[in-house]
Amino acid sequence: MVGAFFSMLFAKIAAVVGWVGRLFVAVFTALWDMGSDLLSWLFEQCLKIAIAAVQSVDVSALISYQGQWGALPADVLNVMSLLGVGTAVTIISSAIGIRLVLQLIPFVRLGS
Repeated sequence: MVGAFFSMLFAKIAAVVGWVGRLFVAVFTALWDMGSDLLSWLFEQCLKIAIAAVQSVDVSALISYQGQWGALPADVLNVMSLLGVGTAVTIISSAIGIRLVLQLIPFVRLGS
């Protein structure tokens, strides 16, 4: 009779300890999910700020020069396209743009 009582008591204690263990694992899993969601949310907010900054750049002055290419004769445009002038201008303008953006970041002056 006394042995059955202690067996039942130890079984209940084991059940409570098992429940606390499962509760700890569930809480840890929930906190891990919250932390990963927080990092994803922070990254998304940084990207929204970057999108807003890019959309606020005024490029209307550059668009007015777009029509100047059409004023050139067809032969000159053909030779320029064969030489790859359009690709070269794109590469050079991208490099200048990247350099200007890097100049805005502190401690990334890259020797200039």
